[in-house]
Amino acid sequence: MLRRHLALLPLIALAAPALAQAPGGREVLRVTGRLAEPYRAGGARFDLAALEALGRRELRTRTAWTGPQPQRFAGVPLARVMEAVGAEGPQLRGVALNDYAIRAPLAELLRDGAFLATRQDDEPLRIRDRGPVWMIFPWSQRPELDVATIRERAIWQLRRLEVG
Repeated sequence: MLRRHLALLPLIALAAPALAQAPGGREVLRVTGRLAEPYRAGGARFDLAALEALGRRELRTRTAWTGPQPQRFAGVPLARVMEAVGAEGPQLRGVALNDYAIRAPLAELLRDGAFLATRQDDEPLRIRDRGPVWMIFPWSQRPELDVATIRERAIWQLRRLEVG
């Protein structure tokens, strides 16, 4: 029995990219645009589990919207998502549930440590709490990022990233 399960491991590894194409739960983020195969045609779709499976990390930082005390967030660095989908464009456009959109050079977002928060204090971010995905930055660790340009890029209720 164990031998049969071990034989399936290579097949599971080959199917791993498909996890981002067909989420098992409710889709929380879609990445489209200039991506590597197999995502080029239909984009990559992530439910919460698939997104966090890319490498969930924690970020403790204050934000302009949650008060002066640092908050504990969990999520995935934007760099990890871009690597997973093979992003090939210089620009990134983020679109929120209410169609608010930001556009920024991808290199700047990566340099500034953009982080896709999915949880606050171990609880999934709800829509009314700026979720299910909120792009934040390490403001507490890097106070120079606390400027209007970066705060405007802190898009909450993020639903789509377009690489162009």
